[in-house]
Amino acid sequence: MKPHVRIVVANAACRGVGAGRRHATTRCASAVAAAVAVAACGDPSAETGGSAAAGLDGPDHMLAPVTEDVYRVGSIAGEDWETFGTVESVAFDSQGRLHVLDGGAKRVVVVDGAGQLVRTIGKDGDGPGEFRSPMALALLSGDRLAVFDLGMPFGFEVFDADGVHDRTASLDMMSGVVPGNRLFPLPGDRLLSVGGSRFSMAFPGGPSGDDAEDEPEVPADRRPIDLFSLDGEPPLVVYHAWDLPPTKTADTETMEDEAGRQSISLNFVRTRAFGPGLHAGLLSDGRLALADSVGWRVKLITTDGTVDGVIERSIEPVVVTRAIEDAERARRLAAVEDGSTGRIRATTPLGDFALPDMSAMLKRQVEEMTFAAEIPVIAGLGVDREDRIWVARTPPEGFGEGPIDIVTPGGGYLGTMPADGPRVPAAFGPNGLMAYIETDELDMQSVRVARLVSLGR
Repeated sequence: MKPHVRIVVANAACRGVGAGRRHATTRCASAVAAAVAVAACGDPSAETGGSAAAGLDGPDHMLAPVTEDVYRVGSIAGEDWETFGTVESVAFDSQGRLHVLDGGAKRVVVVDGAGQLVRTIGKDGDGPGEFRSPMALALLSGDRLAVFDLGMPFGFEVFDADGVHDRTASLDMMSGVVPGNRLFPLPGDRLLSVGGSRFSMAFPGGPSGDDAEDEPEVPADRRPIDLFSLDGEPPLVVYHAWDLPPTKTADTETMEDEAGRQSISLNFVRTRAFGPGLHAGLLSDGRLALADSVGWRVKLITTDGTVDGVIERSIEPVVVTRAIEDAERARRLAAVEDGSTGRIRATTPLGDFALPDMSAMLKRQVEEMTFAAEIPVIAGLGVDREDRIWVARTPPEGFGEGPIDIVTPGGGYLGTMPADGPRVPAAFGPNGLMAYIETDELDMQSVRVARLVSLGR
């Protein structure tokens, strides 16, 4: 019997706002693949497992960071290996070699410190070490590589430091637990997953997904931080991050695969603007720096879910006014109308499904969307190889680039980088390396690698 998949996606209308069509499609597809709303959270009454050091409540101390470009990979006119389809994830190993997960070409490209090809890993297929729907990668101890593949057999493909396939660590698809596109490696071949999700499956004549006994129970106003093990143990929820109560389902799309054998229903919940995000970075001691709040608040969470410390700045969120609502709605409608949204390809454990042109539905979602009461202060977060926490702030208008505060795990304030300075990268590497996934005017993706020479304190 063929299963029926029910997937809930939140804020689908805003995934590609301000991005090119290729990038917008990628982000929407990732949202569908994640199977639930990716927008997540931070509890206003945050746990106080530690206290922040003095110095964070003063005015911004502006830094003058110095960076230098090192190389760029990815070109429509380049060789086959550097013509990227969809860059899903990037990571540096201990030697500074960059690993680029190309979900479109279904392979990992490895380049050296000069941007020259070292090797490619994997290819399209269902065999050992092959990928069907690769979504995220992580570098394990000893520079081994783990790639999460959403296709069958649904799990992690593990490779040694030379790119040779070592083993497949399958996950139980019936558990309905899907890793997020942010994976953080821990000792013992374990991976913390941020932005993970849940999906439900139902079989004809059997229990519905809502009635399945093994359905993971996650409170509606929480987002799970999952711990995955590559030794076959089931995933564990180590922490429930905060979220606003979910909005109601607004639209449903149902379709079948090309053979007409499998059906999939996508339930799009009503779009909410300015919902709190879920931002994280991993410290060298294994603690997760997590921002899930409307205010400026970073929690330090151990692998057993204990809040070991809280770092805060007294920066109040901006109240959402009618003028802000009108401007945000107009901006998103323009993104829909100029074609930066449209056909979406949904990737699921059961295969790929091409959705029809959804512009009309996305436009309706923007017109009917709700607004959070305040604009979250934090727009992004990362941890560099020196354990400095980069906290990107949201501009007062709610979109665009804002300043970035640099703090230490002990609550020390190192300063603030200006809005036109370096951004929080997709990956930090050794010796100040930073990788940025960029999309040009032709919707082609590349990865720019730069080096942070100095914070310019």
